Amino acid sequence: MYAVAITVFFFVISDGIQAQISPTSLDQIKLMQQYVGSWQANIAKDTSEVWDTQQYGKAFIINVYQVIKSQKVPLYINNICFDSKAGNFKGFIVWRDGSYSTWIGSFVNEKKFNGEMVQNFNPGTAYVKLENVFDNSKAWTWSQYNAEGLKILEYKFIKVK
Repeated sequence: MYAVAITVFFFVISDGIQAQISPTSLDQIKLMQQYVGSWQANIAKDTSEVWDTQQYGKAFIINVYQVIKSQKVPLYINNICFDSKAGNFKGFIVWRDGSYSTWIGSFVNEKKFNGEMVQNFNPGTAYVKLENVFDNSKAWTWSQYNAEGLKILEYKFIKVK
């Protein structure tokens, strides 16, 4: 009797798990292509941030700069690849001063990307959480959260080309 109940329980549980969408079942590369192009967010008076994103095979490169009072100021370059074994993206950010940052993330559904800033790609060292949500093909919102989960930054990007 107990064996039948346990078998039914595991059957129901496994059936429910199969119905869920996991990040690895999504076409992560295709979803990342949503970023390709030029995106701009107004972040302060007389200041905007621009992300110029291009695809490089199965990788992506984002050249990020700010426009401050009509003057273009380079900020960083974000090099992104997909780790098929881990099922997520890994980003290596090169700052103008020669320093670097790393992050790990993936799409959790077709419109939402979650990630974490980490030290040297070590998932156990997250110090900032990232969330990008696409409103549509021409707009998305970038949010950053500190280690305690408090939102510390939000930019709304609009596609400019």
